[in-house]
Amino acid sequence: MSKHPTQSTVAAALCPRPFEWAEIHPDGGVFLCCPSWLKRTIGNLLAQPIDEIWNSPQALEIRKSILNRSYHNCSQKRCPRLLDPASKAVEAASSQAEKAISQGQVSLPYLPRRLNLCFDYSCNLACPSCRPHPQISNGTNLAQAEQLAERIRQQLLPTAEQLTLSGYGDPFASPVYFKLLTQITPHDAPQLKELRLHSNGLLFDENHWARLPSLQPLLKSVEISVDAGRAATYALNRGGDFARLCRNLEFVASLGAPLRLSMVVQQNNFREINDLHQIALGIGAELYLSRLINWGTFSRQAYKLRDVAAADHPQHAELLAILRAIKAEPGVDLGNLTQLLRS
Repeated sequence: MSKHPTQSTVAAALCPRPFEWAEIHPDGGVFLCCPSWLKRTIGNLLAQPIDEIWNSPQALEIRKSILNRSYHNCSQKRCPRLLDPASKAVEAASSQAEKAISQGQVSLPYLPRRLNLCFDYSCNLACPSCRPHPQISNGTNLAQAEQLAERIRQQLLPTAEQLTLSGYGDPFASPVYFKLLTQITPHDAPQLKELRLHSNGLLFDENHWARLPSLQPLLKSVEISVDAGRAATYALNRGGDFARLCRNLEFVASLGAPLRLSMVVQQNNFREINDLHQIALGIGAELYLSRLINWGTFSRQAYKLRDVAAADHPQHAELLAILRAIKAEPGVDLGNLTQLLRS
């Protein structure tokens, strides 16, 4: 038996994201991971072509930090992969990323294979954890979002294998996102194999889905942000119609793609983790939990009151008891809350 690790074994031990992932934000900033985990940008798509950005000095330095296992650009406290390498949220590396990692490459001969589009903030909801009021791009912001959509269509989609929308804004509520989705054909994206949608679910219905015939066979996963297990809390945390959401969840589940319901855990919803888990079980979905992050929408004091995951929160022990009880249940991923049970 060979004593040398295989290519896939080497890649599996290291995070492949910076070797295959590009995340585009409203100002044109391009990141190699979610910026709440890896804050450093590698360039700007409004000012530079993607081939220049992809192998920029910043990108090379970040990849080096993965290969030398320092991960010094990454948040050790927030990244689910660093907190729990066995998490279901951790995807296997693409074959090209595996090869690059095993060969120690930091300057890559290929463009990003996985795209996460976060460049339009337009959404039909105003969730306190994200924004103070509903926002739809207009004026300069709309023009900028449209410009980014066109650059993505021309420069990134031709070689992309996986497309995710959206960690910011909603793919069905944003006119720019939805127009881009309706424009994608096998000619525009000949290598595209996977579509992953992240939505609040209120517009993810049969009528909207029918307008995306080219993408329907490519749907590989859906995440619906719920942030509650009961209607009253949903109204507080999401400001939407819980009954309508539940109807749409049934429709989305019927599409057959793996479905995940997510909750940003906070003081006013942590006692509903089990309620949301029961809803997930009822439609064959998984439950994904994550810690509340202050994106500037809370004052310091308001965030402290909400962040039940903080060790000094008066209800922290109660949260831990709930997490301990549910962690072994089927279809549950504690995400970056996993670290709380290790402390």
